[in-house]
Amino acid sequence: MFLILDLSSHPVHSKEQCVQLMERGWASRAVGATLMNADSSRSHCIFCVNVERMDTGGGVRRGKLNLVDLAGSERQAKTGAQGERFKV
Repeated sequence: MFLILDLSSHPVHSKEQCVQLMERGWASRAVGATLMNADSSRSHCIFCVNVERMDTGGGVRRGKLNLVDLAGSERQAKTGAQGERFKV
C-alpha cells in the first residue's frame, strides 16, 4: 500500500458540480512551458468519476471514468527541457 499526497474525494450531484471540481483541480496543477506545449504538466493528475444510477426496476447501475494526466509524458528531446525543468 502507498500514500497519495493531496488525494481527496468529493460527492457531487450534478454535471455543473463535477465541472467546478475538475476546474479547481486543473487550476492547482503544476505547469511549465516547453517547446511542444505552453502548459505542459509538471505534476501527475488523476480525476476519477464514479457514476451511479437507479434503473426503473430498482437496481443500481454503476460506471467509472478515469482521466489521467501524466507529467512530462512527451519526449524530452522534443520539449527542449533542461536543468531544473527537466528534473521536475
